[in-house]
Amino acid sequence: MADSQSIIKAIENLLNPAAEREKIEIADVQYMKENGDWVLRVFIDKDNGVNMDDCARASRVFEVVLDESDILKGSYVLEVSSPGIDRVLKSEKDFRRFCGHKIKVRTFDPINNQRNFLGGLNSYENGKIKINDVTKGEVEIETSNIKKANLEADI
Repeated sequence: MADSQSIIKAIENLLNPAAEREKIEIADVQYMKENGDWVLRVFIDKDNGVNMDDCARASRVFEVVLDESDILKGSYVLEVSSPGIDRVLKSEKDFRRFCGHKIKVRTFDPINNQRNFLGGLNSYENGKIKINDVTKGEVEIETSNIKKANLEADI
């Protein structure tokens, strides 16, 4: 069986055209075994956020596409939901869209002996983000060095 990252990428590629037709975007995909069952979670979003009706409609559409493709062998549970307030940021579009928002970033390789950053996302340019980190000030991070990035709620 292929590694989980390649399966997730294949699922994203398969579902993206259907998502575009529904005028939604796929924010993240997770595929994992939980309590003995395979669970496929697809997090969707759109400019004004998504509601339960959007999730239900997307679930029906995605179910048809997945069943027709036979990309996933065996049974699985499909869950479609909003990415929530701590939305994952993965694409150039995500980083551009959420400039000015507070984010949390974990890098693969340390930058000045630090791997975790928290602060306002200042910009995205040429494959790099600039974040105003709460401890280091402005830090430039190559997106290829980002292990995980997500919005951080101000509570």
